Amino acid sequence: MKKIVCLGLYFFLIWGCTQKRFTSSTTGQSPASTLPAQANLQRIVCFKFKPGTTQKAIEQHMRGFAGLKDSISYILSYQAGPTVKGDLGEKGEFDVMHYCTYGNEEEIKLYSVHPVHQRFIEQNKAIWEKVLVINSQVRP
Repeated sequence: MKKIVCLGLYFFLIWGCTQKRFTSSTTGQSPASTLPAQANLQRIVCFKFKPGTTQKAIEQHMRGFAGLKDSISYILSYQAGPTVKGDLGEKGEFDVMHYCTYGNEEEIKLYSVHPVHQRFIEQNKAIWEKVLVINSQVRP
């Protein structure tokens, strides 16, 4: 099942990057047109929380991750949310997903070692059962 979910996510990302006619129902713009002009890479970070993780701890995680954009200039845009079933028969393997865009691979590397990012990891890693990170190119 895990391989199917990962493969499904991979194919969804590839499909999404190749669709030129997809538009947002609220803005009428393609997703790439809503990103900053210098956004060339997207990072998706998925988290599975350990059983028994409190709602307060999850909210702290979400606020902490969202706060990274205000502290780390390499993050050009940010969105996040809980995973949903959608057309899946059961809830997905991960609980939340974070989407960040960057200008280039060097900025992702600098973000990874940034002290604010490292502090976020130290403050939250005890509640994570599993983390999945995917980097991809943004195509208009």
